[in-house]
Amino acid sequence: ELGEIDLTPRPMDTEALRALFEELEFTRLARELGVEAEGEAQAAERLADPEALAAWLAGEVALTLWIEEEPPEPARLVAIEVATADRAAYALVEEPGPWIEPLRRFLSRRRGRWVGHRLKPQLRWLATAGVAVAVDRFDTQLAAYLLDAGRDPSELAAVARHWLGRRVPSLEEGLGKGKGRKGLAELEPAARATLLAARGRALATLGPRLATELAASGLTPLYEEVEAPLQDVLCAMELAGILVDRGQIEGLAQEMEAELARLEEEIHDLAGEAFNVASPKQLARVLYEGLGLPVIKRTKTGPSTDVSVLEELARRHPLPERVLRYRSVAKLLNTYVRVLPTLIAADGRIHTRFHQTVAATGRLSSSHPNLQNIPVRTEQGRRIRAAFVAPEGWRLLSADYSQIELRLLAHFSGDPDLVHAFNRGEDIHRATAARIFGLEPEQVTEAMRRDAKTINFGILYGMGPYRLARQIDVPQREAKRFIEAYFARYPTVRAFLDRCVAEARETGYATTLLGRRRPLPELHASSRVARANAERMAINTPLQGSAADIIKVAMVRLAERLRAEGLAGRLLLQVHDELLLEVPEAEVEATRALVVEVMQQAARLSVPLVVETGVGRSWEEAH
Repeated sequence: ELGEIDLTPRPMDTEALRALFEELEFTRLARELGVEAEGEAQAAERLADPEALAAWLAGEVALTLWIEEEPPEPARLVAIEVATADRAAYALVEEPGPWIEPLRRFLSRRRGRWVGHRLKPQLRWLATAGVAVAVDRFDTQLAAYLLDAGRDPSELAAVARHWLGRRVPSLEEGLGKGKGRKGLAELEPAARATLLAARGRALATLGPRLATELAASGLTPLYEEVEAPLQDVLCAMELAGILVDRGQIEGLAQEMEAELARLEEEIHDLAGEAFNVASPKQLARVLYEGLGLPVIKRTKTGPSTDVSVLEELARRHPLPERVLRYRSVAKLLNTYVRVLPTLIAADGRIHTRFHQTVAATGRLSSSHPNLQNIPVRTEQGRRIRAAFVAPEGWRLLSADYSQIELRLLAHFSGDPDLVHAFNRGEDIHRATAARIFGLEPEQVTEAMRRDAKTINFGILYGMGPYRLARQIDVPQREAKRFIEAYFARYPTVRAFLDRCVAEARETGYATTLLGRRRPLPELHASSRVARANAERMAINTPLQGSAADIIKVAMVRLAERLRAEGLAGRLLLQVHDELLLEVPEAEVEATRALVVEVMQQAARLSVPLVVETGVGRSWEEAH
């Protein structure tokens, strides 16, 4: 029974409510109830003129150049924000010219420190404005990524919430999203000043906090010697861009559209009816009702038509194979061939964007366009690469690490047979096949070598008998025997893989050659599937992540050496284990020798790093 006292209203405990809302990330409700974190209401002052900005630019300062860009259009500077831990100021920029000089005075000297977030777009704009950056700088996005690669560091608000326990408005909260997103200048002055004050002061506080965390984690060398200088290299690559033959791309688009029409006609003939090939629902009806093929896998919405299912069904009927081909062509057409012409800038080049803080392993990714997913072995993938060309009097030089992850497996595991095979320059897949099948290398058939290659690379990704059986088209029992034979022949590899999982389970993260960390909390998950996936990551991260470490070191050193040697060649692209450079014809051989030297010496392993090179008028010809 309730007494009268139980119903008496009491004052709201704002501190407890704020803490609870921050923990649950109820940011909108906190704002509506007026319990946001303290300090958000303080407004940033508006700078009267460039000299007022100059007065701020001394010592350590949080500086943000607000850049708007939509490739391939040039980037625009729309605002400048400066802050310390307790105050902030800003200027809206209509004409950047007058503001460049105070920026140049601060950024071009070696005194002071620039704390920023997502610095690469800002560095790129400064380069186009002719401002050389020599000041010490600290990027909180890069630092947050190194400290926790499993957490997206792109939004300053999320980083501040995690590391400072401070609620800071995100860009989406401050500016809106989608078609309703406003420019900074369109905000009400009070809202703009409050938004900038909260973000600027948080950034100024984050800088020293994350620098301390990097030092405590032993990650400062990785930040200072690899990731920060790599940012400059990537900035130069993005500014350089790569020349594209528009005519080739447009011709390829016409051919692919014609092939899609032909494939669609073939599929309709095989089905005995017309239907939308791109519709999974209609395709499922044709496959399972019209053709009477067996249902292999189901989803929540019905029988599956995914790639693995179609590959299985293709053994029973020709239609699924045609659908797979249709999807492959359609994906390339829609992802690349139709898109590439829209990304060509006024200089005839595509200026792709490289991302350091996306892949948890440390690998780079790219966008506008995503170059990582252009197929290497298909005819149309090769045709797309053929449209990336060198200017007159220049050549494209491709340099690719050969089997770098397998070499790292040999190095980390110390397996004497693997180390011996690589040091003698043996065909590693043939050597593996010989050991698994108990044959002499010369007795190994191409089919055996192909299966051994699948096993070699499958081991890196934790492939089990089921997946291996599908990959090499053998019964699962036989695939299991192959894996057992592999580990019987390479026992130290098994021990290394087990050690990777055990160490990650103990520490909570997997590590790479240079000490990069990938948190793996799922190793302790209650779900068996989640744990198994985390175990595969614990195995793969030291290999793929170390390969990323090595090519990043090579890129930083190569950019330095090209400048030091007075060579005009420049890095354009990095895709997986490959670097692509643009080189004057007269400097091809000198540059090739330098590239091989630098890449081979990027890390000291117990086995050699081997670099394969090619030169041509196009990316495809050089590859």
